Amino acid sequence: MKARILNNFSLKLLSVAVAIVIWLIIVNYDNPNTTRTISGIPVELKGVETLQENNQTYTIVGSDTATVRVRCPRKLAQSLRYTDFVATADFSQMYSQTNRVPVTVTCSNPQVTNDQITLVTQSLEVVFEDINTRQMDVVVKTVGEPAEGYQVGELTPSPAIVTLTAPQSLLDQIGSVGVTVDVTSVSQSFSQIEALEFYNAGGNLIDNASLVNLTVSYSDINVVVEILNIKNVSIDSTVTGQEAVARGYRFSGIQMTPATVKISGRRSVLADVTTLALPEGELDVSGASATIEKTYQLSDLVLPDGVSLVDSPETELKVSLVIEKMGQKTFDLDLSRLSLTGLDEDLEVADESAVASVTVEGLDSDLEALDISEISGRVVLTGLEAGTHSLAVDVVVPTGFSVVGEPKIRLQLREKTKAADTEETAENNSGGLSPTADSGEE
Repeated sequence: MKARILNNFSLKLLSVAVAIVIWLIIVNYDNPNTTRTISGIPVELKGVETLQENNQTYTIVGSDTATVRVRCPRKLAQSLRYTDFVATADFSQMYSQTNRVPVTVTCSNPQVTNDQITLVTQSLEVVFEDINTRQMDVVVKTVGEPAEGYQVGELTPSPAIVTLTAPQSLLDQIGSVGVTVDVTSVSQSFSQIEALEFYNAGGNLIDNASLVNLTVSYSDINVVVEILNIKNVSIDSTVTGQEAVARGYRFSGIQMTPATVKISGRRSVLADVTTLALPEGELDVSGASATIEKTYQLSDLVLPDGVSLVDSPETELKVSLVIEKMGQKTFDLDLSRLSLTGLDEDLEVADESAVASVTVEGLDSDLEALDISEISGRVVLTGLEAGTHSLAVDVVVPTGFSVVGEPKIRLQLREKTKAADTEETAENNSGGLSPTADSGEE
């Protein structure tokens, strides 16, 4: 039996070898080896805590996923997914001269060995950057318009300052931070919470997707919005030096453009404000012989505490201090237009035709309309005796006119004429004796 088994041993061994080759040929034909490229494998980063301890951060240049080629039987290759692979990059293994971190990839499928995996992505290029902090004021913006007759007053954010922590390159992109509050049709003060927004240097909103490496101390801001009342008031200023303009001229008024201005404030404050004015003494016409033109800004107006301008403070305020040349006109006032006071009862005016020449000064247009009936005078005769006297006349003229010089009138006073006794009897003139006396009785 043993001899039969050992006979032709070499031939039998060859048969086994041929069978194995045939089996391999059949297997390889049915499930041949192939190479498959698998991409999109997430790279797990290790050693990042070391950077954080050094107050640094990193940015991966290019893709942060890995790609491999796998050489294995076709059926196995077709079943592989990127989730079957684990890619890691350890910062502690970084090539310091090139700032590249080597990538290692393993497969969770036990049928795939490491020697079947070829790395396409062998390393990640990394840029390191210092992490800095920056404090910024919170700016409050409003959209919409309050109800008619109201204005947005003080906007108070809380907190008013936030701290940003981010790579310096990201901090450089942020020009301002703030919140936006809608005030459409509101008529009273209110508060609300809004999410913090980030703007570039041009004032454009930055997409939050680009701010993943940013840490902010407060992301929600409470804003108190003050709503103020609006009131329209006139502009009125005191003009000094009106009585000291050049001789022959008169200050006749002030013209302002605009004549009114809108102000805002709390209702209780605005209740006591009816006018606004320029600083006292600013408008002076002393010595003026022509109209004075001046230009100010609304910001020059004196504002009470708690009151602000609605219009731009740079709005021009034009002021005209009108100076007009005076004319003169002479009127003759006879005794019918004069009041004589203090005349002794034993005296009388001898010349009833006496007149007082009065020169009145005023604007030419006003003088043309002035009638003598609007002028009166008074003469004081107290203590005078009979004779001719030059007396001062106290003249009264309408408002807007003045008397030039000191008008006088020349009056002649005389004693009143006594009535003659015209009824002397002839009898008394001839004898002067009564009949009883003429009898001569003894």
